[in-house]
Amino acid sequence: MTRLAPTQSSIDQLLANAARAAEDVAAAIGALSARQRVAAVPARSAAPAARHTAPNARALCAELVRWEGCCQHMYIDARGFVTTGIGHPLRNAEAALALPWRHRATGQPATAAEIRAAFDRVRAQGSGHKVLSYRLASDLVLAPGVAGDLAIRRIERELLPGLQGLCPNFDRYPAPAQRALVDMAYNLGIVGLGKFRKLLVACERGDFATAADNCHRRTSRDTRNAAARNLFLDAANLSA
Repeated sequence: MTRLAPTQSSIDQLLANAARAAEDVAAAIGALSARQRVAAVPARSAAPAARHTAPNARALCAELVRWEGCCQHMYIDARGFVTTGIGHPLRNAEAALALPWRHRATGQPATAAEIRAAFDRVRAQGSGHKVLSYRLASDLVLAPGVAGDLAIRRIERELLPGLQGLCPNFDRYPAPAQRALVDMAYNLGIVGLGKFRKLLVACERGDFATAADNCHRRTSRDTRNAAARNLFLDAANLSA
């Protein structure tokens, strides 16, 4: 089975670079908002270039760490799935075997038997335990850089194409709406997000205020839901 090769940069380096990219996007949005407040009649010809920012997978990855965290070991998420990295689900032992695991103390690569045994031990614990409990279940950790690479790869190969399928005009949405939808898709999956029909229809109409009223996830924390709502409201202000 082909394994994902580790990158040269560490996860900390990757996320630091991604955070700087996110700050650049935020600065651009802030500058646009300031111009709209000052100008009596906004220059509509200039608005699309400022509003419609192509999603940056690295910046989105840094933003998702705020909600998903970043664990180098295996653990059980709130839905009961074995998970690792930045909320990356491992549906079965084969998914775990596809990743480059190392022993925490020695840095030596883990064997297939060791990976399978670690997966089984973590899965047997079930959900609801403290992070330390899962960390002590095995000394296997991801190689440096893999957690970030997994998240970026999922955003680029699964979430962005999926969002473009659900929302044909996704690439022309204001950046805050794109960020909110990527967060929801990362959290729920594309199929799960597809059930938010009122939200998706409102987004396609450019009615991001209505989208803000229909983005609540029952399985997410209040703070995460509030952040998504605020992003849609920011998008509504930019589209006004």
